[in-house]
Amino acid sequence: MDNNIFENIISKSRMKIAVSKFEGEDVKMPKRNLPKFVATFIVAATLSGGLVYAAGSTIYEKIWKQPESYKINQNVTDEEKAKCISEEEAENIGNSYLKKIGLSDETIQSLGLTKEFLSNENVWDLTSQKATIVIDGETGKIKSVNIPTWEYEIPQNYGITREEARKVAEELLQKYRPEDDNGEYELIRLKRNNEQDEKAYIWYADFYKKYGDLINPEERISIGWVPTINGLYSLNITSKAYENNEQKISKEEAIKIATEKDQQIETNRTIKDTKAEIRIKQMNENVYLRENFKEEYEKGTLNLEKTGENTYKLKEDAVMYKTEERIRKVWCVAVIYDLEEPYYGYTYYIDSTTGEIIGGQLGNDFYSEDELREDYNNVIEK
Repeated sequence: MDNNIFENIISKSRMKIAVSKFEGEDVKMPKRNLPKFVATFIVAATLSGGLVYAAGSTIYEKIWKQPESYKINQNVTDEEKAKCISEEEAENIGNSYLKKIGLSDETIQSLGLTKEFLSNENVWDLTSQKATIVIDGETGKIKSVNIPTWEYEIPQNYGITREEARKVAEELLQKYRPEDDNGEYELIRLKRNNEQDEKAYIWYADFYKKYGDLINPEERISIGWVPTINGLYSLNITSKAYENNEQKISKEEAIKIATEKDQQIETNRTIKDTKAEIRIKQMNENVYLRENFKEEYEKGTLNLEKTGENTYKLKEDAVMYKTEERIRKVWCVAVIYDLEEPYYGYTYYIDSTTGEIIGGQLGNDFYSEDELREDYNNVIEK
């Protein structure tokens, strides 16, 4: 590595490299040995600098950026429209997908380019006589399909066993998954709209894409169907690619980063325990919101205006925050407080490569993910 480049990185990062001491005196390292020093030792920088983590000859730049703020606006600007697929393209995609799901006699009857309320993403909303389809405005990928149950003649003997439902779910996955998606999916959750198999007239299956032992919650295909006739009831596809970043941060380092941050934010609670595991998560703005709007964030009233004792409405001047939609391998570190509720705490997402806090979730996130992996026997869809 060029010495000038290295010196520039050191300057930007405001790093202080600790070197060995002999009899109270610092050992000075010549400039010509700096590259060798970096190749020999792991060095860490402050999160405010440009360099976050370096090991060997590989240097990792920080990925966290302060969330962008925006106001909710349902209008699609001309600039945004220019980035989206045309009306004709959207209609062709919709008609093609209607045939794929078995509605060959259907055609798109109306469509419009709109903005999703909270995500601020542009989508094409399409409707046919039986189906509603949502398409990503920029990529043209199918996001969701919904067909009301009244469009089907529900058979009198529609009851199926759980094992039959598993088999059908796998068949429907192959039928409805995007044609350009060849990844490996795992059936994570199978549920129904009644406590008894024989009385359930809708089954739901959630498939998640796998990377070794990890699943990516942001690459998901969820299918709802009417049993026996296997009529499609609902289909939701989330397709946000996982970056498959390296794991360089240790579990102990991740816990230290999370607990130190939590002690800065939460000064009135004592940490009783921590739990940390490698997971795949999407970067989010939650820790930023907790730091800057703690009371409203924890109460869930941020951007809400009180209208009654327990009723709220969205403020007209509500300001939302959003990060880049990056999907990374992280250390999920649950910080559990010394309270009666064992689930109460906060979960931090520590990037496994850079060591940055790139998101989080109120509560112990392991409860929700462990529940997701459970094979429910008695879940009623509300």
